Amino acid sequence: MNIRSLFDPSKDIYRTIEKVITYGASQEGRLKAEISEYVVTESIEEQFRKLLDRMQLAMESGGENEVGVWVSGFYGSGKSSFTKYLGLAFDDQRTIDGTPFINYLQDRLHKPQTKALLSTVAKRFPAAVVMLDLASEMLAGATMEDVSTVLYFKVLQWAGYSRNLKVAAFERMVEKDGRTPELHERIAKALPGATWARVQNNPLAIDGLIPKIAHEMYPALFPEAKSFSSSTEGFFQFEDQRVQEMIDIVREKSGKQNIIFIVDEVGQYVASRDNLILNLDGLAKNLKRLGDGKAWIISTAQQTLTEDDPRAALNSDKLYKLKDRFPIQIDLESSDIKEICYRRLLGKSPAGETELGKLFEAHGQALRHNTKLQDAKYYDADFSKESFTNLYPFLPAHFDILLHLLGALAKSTGGIGLRSAIKVIQDVLKGEGGSTAMADQPVGWLATSVTLYDELEKDIRRTSVYPAAYKLLQRYGNSELHAGIIKTVAILQIIQNLPVTTANVSALLHPEVSAASQLDRVTSAVDELLNDKFAPFGEKDGELVLLSEKLRNIEEERGA
Repeated sequence: MNIRSLFDPSKDIYRTIEKVITYGASQEGRLKAEISEYVVTESIEEQFRKLLDRMQLAMESGGENEVGVWVSGFYGSGKSSFTKYLGLAFDDQRTIDGTPFINYLQDRLHKPQTKALLSTVAKRFPAAVVMLDLASEMLAGATMEDVSTVLYFKVLQWAGYSRNLKVAAFERMVEKDGRTPELHERIAKALPGATWARVQNNPLAIDGLIPKIAHEMYPALFPEAKSFSSSTEGFFQFEDQRVQEMIDIVREKSGKQNIIFIVDEVGQYVASRDNLILNLDGLAKNLKRLGDGKAWIISTAQQTLTEDDPRAALNSDKLYKLKDRFPIQIDLESSDIKEICYRRLLGKSPAGETELGKLFEAHGQALRHNTKLQDAKYYDADFSKESFTNLYPFLPAHFDILLHLLGALAKSTGGIGLRSAIKVIQDVLKGEGGSTAMADQPVGWLATSVTLYDELEKDIRRTSVYPAAYKLLQRYGNSELHAGIIKTVAILQIIQNLPVTTANVSALLHPEVSAASQLDRVTSAVDELLNDKFAPFGEKDGELVLLSEKLRNIEEERGA
């Protein structure tokens, strides 16, 4: 019997699951597929209710109510899904197959009270929604521009204006004077077959055509054909003026007073950069002051804005300063990812549950002992028959390590190309990396830290740990045990929140439910690696470590 036979037949592991949820994917077919797969856990639904309550209060009373929302959670915890679907539910123009999007989100909720609250707030206060993914929409050629600058250009794009500030200002003037058709006609006449949409962002057209047309349309303002310049040098606005202009543009274009600005991955973007954090602080402050309780900013981040959190290693004291600007804090729990993976992918058939129940009754106590992690305050210390059955062939600790690993990789590599946790789990089941599909392994087989390393190796290659791991694997690659130790130490060195001890490495390499403890075998192999003077492998402060070239030289000097 193989692992595949344990699954609920309705949970097709080969169906399409998005690599990550992005704001840019807005086609009806894709949105329908996304929302139909969306799992709302009890805690996620509670967060929806909490946020909707606060939004209703602010929109009803107006004034300087709190409008800053900080949505935090591990990489892949569903921050983008949460904010994207909430935003689309407030947009009364967004439909799928003629049905308002809000209906699809309501179908994913469970409590009648939450469904009613969503309907009440969204229908009473329909909003214009502007979504910005900072990871993918940074300005071309710009190095970490202020969040408010990137958002301003996003608003111009959303409204259909040119990304050139001078041209956009000209467009708005023409629009207010009711002369837009005339502008379009002049463009078509000057450049047969061309449309305004084609030339408004074309640098050649901007410099070649628009100055002449601006002179013809507004001779008093532009006395000569060369009077209009697209250069924005010396073209400055105060921050509050720019925020007011963003609000005005969105309200004019949408006809709605309520606005929701949603900015994805802002925590990673601003990180510990003083100037970016200061700018974000000012943006939130101005939206609160100028928006009359109707202009919201919802930001997502891996980092929380509190200091006493397991993810504090990702935090900086500077980010903590934003807590007053984003007082409405939504934290998506890591335990939700386990439940989502179980409900979307790992659900078992009744016969499968029975089979795994027998396996746990026979070997569960020994399995708990053999896979227990030492000093593991951020990881599940124990698991029950139910969690074993739900998550098999993974153990609960594997999910926690995967989440921390994805978070650390996203932080060190920018998250480009990185998959969500559920996509990694699916690829492991399917054997996408070229290895034997996990689903085809015999019942009793367990995922290990090696499973995670092999599946994420392309991403791990971009870390500072990889060169030493690569050298060691070249030297010991023929030994499955030695290779497993090297890969496990590499993972633990990347996540930096679990002691890299021989006992923990052994626990993470446990290969089967019924297998005996691997500790003796692992200890012997670790000693071999430590005694190999040509291997970049050593101990530091009582923990195993892969030695970089620099660290290895220091250790050799210390030894001498």
